[in-house]
Amino acid sequence: MTTFPKRFQNQSAFLLQHRPYSETSLLVDLFTEKSGRITAIAKGARRLKSSYRGVLLPFQPLSVLFTGKGDVKTLTGAEPVRSRIILSRDHLMCGFYLNELILKMLYRYDPYETLYPVYERALDELSRKSDAEFTLRRFEKYLLEQVGYGLHLQRDMSTGLPIDEHVVYRYLPEVGPIVNNSSRSDGVLIHGDALIALDQEEVFTERVRRELKQLNRTVLATHLQGKPLNSRRMFAQLYPGKDSAETQAKHVEF
Repeated sequence: MTTFPKRFQNQSAFLLQHRPYSETSLLVDLFTEKSGRITAIAKGARRLKSSYRGVLLPFQPLSVLFTGKGDVKTLTGAEPVRSRIILSRDHLMCGFYLNELILKMLYRYDPYETLYPVYERALDELSRKSDAEFTLRRFEKYLLEQVGYGLHLQRDMSTGLPIDEHVVYRYLPEVGPIVNNSSRSDGVLIHGDALIALDQEEVFTERVRRELKQLNRTVLATHLQGKPLNSRRMFAQLYPGKDSAETQAKHVEF
C-alpha cells in the first residue's frame, strides 16, 4: 500500500529565519497561524529564478503550503498576502528579538493560535514606531502564558491577597510575587503598580519600564535555561554604551 505525504492547508505565516540547505535550497523556520513553529525545506529557493526569491523575508506576511510527515516539512508554496512590515533600526532589532523568543521558547508543531495575532499586532505596532518597550513586555507576557509559564500579576502568592499598587514585592520566577522582607535576597524587587500596569496593559512610567524589563528578563532567563539571545548581543554591538542614561533615553531596550 502506497503511503502519501500528509498535506496541510494554506495558512498564514511569517518567516523567522532561514539558512542554506544544499547548493540550491533553504531550510526555513516559520511561525504559522494553525501549526505553530515549523521547519521546512524550500527547494530551489536559492536559484535566481525561484518563485521564493523576494518572498521568504522576515516580517513579510505570507500564505504558505507545506507537506510531509516528518519533523522537517517540504514547503510547496509561499506568497505575500500584503505589503511587508517595514521596521526601522531599533524596531528592527525588536522584531528580531521577538523572532528569537519564538524560536527558542515555542515547541515545534504545537499550535499557538492565540499568540499568532499578538505577534502580528506587535510587528504592526513596531512598524508605526509606537511604544516599543510596551509592545515587547506585552508580547513576552502572552508568550510566557502560552508556554505554561504565565506571570502571576494579580495576587500575592504568599497571602492570596490582591496586588497592592503601593506595596513592594519580591517576584520569584518559580513562585510569583510575595511581599518583600529582609529574609530573602533572590528574585526581583518590583512595585505593585508595575505588576498592575502589565496585567491591565496600562501606560508605563519610567520606573515601571525599568522594573518590568528586569522582571521579564529574569523570568525568561529562567525558562531559556542558559540559552543566549543573539539579538541582545547584536543590540549591544550597535549601542556599546547602552547602559548609560543618555543611551537608554534614546533607544529601546530589551
